[in-house]
Amino acid sequence: MTCAKRHVECRIEVDHPSGEMEYVVGNNGCANPQPVCPRGQFDDYTKCKTICQQGGHAEIHALELAHKAGIDVRGGRAIVTGHYWICEPCGRVLRHAGIKTVTIVL
Repeated sequence: MTCAKRHVECRIEVDHPSGEMEYVVGNNGCANPQPVCPRGQFDDYTKCKTICQQGGHAEIHALELAHKAGIDVRGGRAIVTGHYWICEPCGRVLRHAGIKTVTIVL
């Protein structure tokens, strides 16, 4: 299940010279999803981890899935849906992994 407040997905696509494309899709899933977000207006994201048991950000989840599948993401692209920006840690790991473009779809 995913976050009650905002469902975020990150699709990482890699084109190969053969014309084949590989992709993975990560999300901000929760091990203990709530029907209503427990965070108040001024709360930080602590409750996401402690109550909802959110595993992490969609971008990092997608990179982990690509690694497990043996997909080399260098030169690939990330398409993020459900969010309006990329946080600094996610931007850093995407760049470090070799992702060339990031598209945000609202």
